[in-house]
Amino acid sequence: MAKIEQEEKKKMNPILWTLFAIIIPLIIVIVIISIILGIAGFNVIDWAKEKGSEIPVISKFISTDEERDASQELERMTTALNSRDEEIEQLNVQISDLEANVTDLEQEILRKEQIIDSSDTVNAEEEPAETDDRIKEVAKTYEEMKSANAAAILELMEQDEVITILQEMPNDVRGNILQAMDAEKAAKITKLLMNE
Repeated sequence: MAKIEQEEKKKMNPILWTLFAIIIPLIIVIVIISIILGIAGFNVIDWAKEKGSEIPVISKFISTDEERDASQELERMTTALNSRDEEIEQLNVQISDLEANVTDLEQEILRKEQIIDSSDTVNAEEEPAETDDRIKEVAKTYEEMKSANAAAILELMEQDEVITILQEMPNDVRGNILQAMDAEKAAKITKLLMNE
């Protein structure tokens, strides 16, 4: 058993010997040379990247300045694209809000137009009634006057107004007023009364 343990120690010794005799001193020498060259002004890291990028397997693990710039540009563009997407979403929300406002305003306009139309209808119904009442009152006033006085006043008025007033009077009063008027004027008014 002692022989087996000694054989295993002998097998381990070459591995330890290689580690302590070759690899560790080599790493120490590389670090010291890199420091000395760095102090002298030689950029060891860039030189190592440049030479490493030429070695097929190692080049996959080393990123060049161009690749770094491209990845930074890609990140910047992705960030800008995401911010634009958020801005588009916000604008779409604003558009939908404005469309809702437009719809509300259109409904309000329709409602107000209906109110205006209904008030116009009511006013249109009221105006003729008021106008008819006034015409009847004026006609009544002329009926109560003497025919000669009423004829003298009516001769000074527009023919349309005279016809409107005379249409509201009874036939006998209208005849007396026309008889008191100038014959030519009475003839024109009578002709217009027949056409009405």
